[in-house]
Amino acid sequence: MPNRPSMSDTAARQAAETTYDRNVVVVAGAGTGKTTLLVNRLVHLLMKEPNPVGLTQVVALTYTNKAATEMKVRLRERLAILAHATTPGGPGPDSGTTVIEDLRRRYGITIEEIATRATTGLLDMERAQIGTVHSFAAHLLRLYPLESGVDPAFREDDGARFDEHFRMAWEVWIDRELSRQGTQHQLWRALLERTTVAQLRTLASSLCSDLIDVHALTRQLEMEAAPDLAQWIGSMATRAQALLDAYNRPKRRKIEHMLAAAATLMRRLQELGPDAIAQLDSAERAWLEKTASDGVSGWEDHDFTEASQLIKLAQQLLLLDHHYFTKLLKLVAPFVESVRATFGAVGWLSFDGLLARARSLLWEHPHIRERVKRDYRAVLIDEFQDTDPLQYEIILAVSEEPGRHSGSWQSIVLEPGKLFIVGDPKQSIYAFRRADMEAFDRVVEKIEADGGIVHNLTTNFRSDASVLEPVNDMFDRLFVRRPLVQPGNVRLEGDERRRPSHLDPGILLQITASRPGDPPFDAAGATRAEAEALACWLREQLLDGRQVSAGQVALLFRTLTQADTYLDALRRYDIPYLIEGEKHFYRRQEVIDLVNVLRVLDHPHDHIALL
Repeated sequence: MPNRPSMSDTAARQAAETTYDRNVVVVAGAGTGKTTLLVNRLVHLLMKEPNPVGLTQVVALTYTNKAATEMKVRLRERLAILAHATTPGGPGPDSGTTVIEDLRRRYGITIEEIATRATTGLLDMERAQIGTVHSFAAHLLRLYPLESGVDPAFREDDGARFDEHFRMAWEVWIDRELSRQGTQHQLWRALLERTTVAQLRTLASSLCSDLIDVHALTRQLEMEAAPDLAQWIGSMATRAQALLDAYNRPKRRKIEHMLAAAATLMRRLQELGPDAIAQLDSAERAWLEKTASDGVSGWEDHDFTEASQLIKLAQQLLLLDHHYFTKLLKLVAPFVESVRATFGAVGWLSFDGLLARARSLLWEHPHIRERVKRDYRAVLIDEFQDTDPLQYEIILAVSEEPGRHSGSWQSIVLEPGKLFIVGDPKQSIYAFRRADMEAFDRVVEKIEADGGIVHNLTTNFRSDASVLEPVNDMFDRLFVRRPLVQPGNVRLEGDERRRPSHLDPGILLQITASRPGDPPFDAAGATRAEAEALACWLREQLLDGRQVSAGQVALLFRTLTQADTYLDALRRYDIPYLIEGEKHFYRRQEVIDLVNVLRVLDHPHDHIALL
């Protein structure tokens, strides 16, 4: 094979795949081959010398079932190639020979040993913990149901079962509470002066989440029982005062009056607790009820932004009615506890419940944590930007050094070389399932503090350099590194081995005009004409006789409401397509015909379907 240019991040990729004595973080943007890298790492773990890692000793997790399935499929395909390394004819040069030779040279093992280990890996696939964080949590709970306090045969609920359970429980409870048999009528009257039954229902439903500790929430309502909260409010007051001192003027402007009122409120909250809100004088309250301006001369932009955030915090604190919420929690807390208990008693567990109970199992039972740590020698996490604090406490607990039993994740000591995480912190902005940038940063800091290493993947396999360059320039300005808040941009490069595009860059302007005598276009007519012209151009100018396939073409729409018209045109020109999210499939005539046939087969007397 002719020599092909190597990628600029080849060394980083190889180091990430084969570093075993240090924990590894891989920062990888979209299209940089994150899943491929993780699969390569798994193969190296199975083949490495000394002390190869069996697949049943691995935890490989991601955050969706689709992504987990893709990981397993890719790993199975890779192992199948290696398992047939000794088969006469063997794998072709593009399907495994290069990989096999690399494994032989790197670890000094024979082709027969590679095939044997790959075959063992294939046999272990279904027993290995390759899946989602939630599936791993469920696995731990089923191993230790007594310590977890769950039914060993529990079923996982996606939310639908709980919604029905809560609805029935609420109806029974609200009828009893508001009837003559109710014992808290006075409390109900006080609450219903400020809220509605529907709002109370929404609050109670939210409090039923397994992620909320109702008892801890009750304790936190007493400021004396939450010194960390009081200390944090005090630190915000100190920062507000520092900004005021930095911009001290003989005559204060609006922003400075508002910031001074904010600092006063937060200082008093730290000293007096919730009663400070009622003691705020009318002038200070009036300043906090105003709206901050968009900017002011003489202030640095970043200081003005911080001042605005502190004022917003004070305005939110001003809206708190501590005593009212105490009454409200007193009313609904017993109901919430009852709903949780009865839902678990019938054998159901929510997705949040899986995580909460798995976290408690590992941190409250050190002997179980120790056993789990020794069962798994490698922990690999894909799409780590989608993690949240509860999930990373589970991951770090399993990755702790054997023999240690830390009381918190902050003090945990990680086993060198055990943890491998891949993610793109820029994607934390989507906040899937409570994910946040802070969680990603804190875990990376922990890994680095324990001697781990961070690698950046910069080669993008999806996009051409002409697309990447302007995106890089824009992201360099938008993604400025702010620890725990926003990641810095990692510039991506096109794959130098990528086949050059056969299309000239530029814009094609397509004008569709009506012919003399044709009626004027309405919106639907214009869409049909545009779809027809587009399909014709694709077939005659782009696809026929050129080295461009339909799979290399993308049609982007603002919405999919008119997609059916374009799909009809593609079908008329015999252009294959794949569409995401299309809603018109069941309106296709051939699908309607098939459904009617199935109805007749199921029920021969369905005369409408038969007709």
